[in-house]
Amino acid sequence: MNLTQICEKEQKALNRFKLLPYAFKKIGFAGLIISVLAVLFFRFAMNDAAILLSVSAKMVLVFMLLISVSEEKIEDEMISKLRVQSYSIAFVMGVIYALGMPVIDFLVDFVINMDTSYSEMSSGIVLWFMLAIQIAFFQLLKKTQS
Repeated sequence: MNLTQICEKEQKALNRFKLLPYAFKKIGFAGLIISVLAVLFFRFAMNDAAILLSVSAKMVLVFMLLISVSEEKIEDEMISKLRVQSYSIAFVMGVIYALGMPVIDFLVDFVINMDTSYSEMSSGIVLWFMLAIQIAFFQLLKKTQS
């Protein structure tokens, strides 16, 4: 196998990842609204609904992922480039957030309580942050390009 064949095989493997149809974006937004309302309801209205709160919080992540990996009405090279840029920004900001928040929590706890306990950050919070950043920056980049 020569270098050209290897490159072609790798390119085909990279192109296997397909986005979901545009209809999933609408489903994602509708589900996101419903699941956020469910989180708020289970958080503030029902004190003993920890399992329902956890499930609805996970559903927020699922619907944000649906929004993130769904096509636009017009999917072209510019949209693909903006999507990659928004994922890159979200990744970098997610790493900064994951590294910076424990330090900030530690410093705030130290100043307020003089207690230097360490608490582990939830992976769900980091995922939520990264998906929110990706969706927001993708929308912002689309608006600035048009």
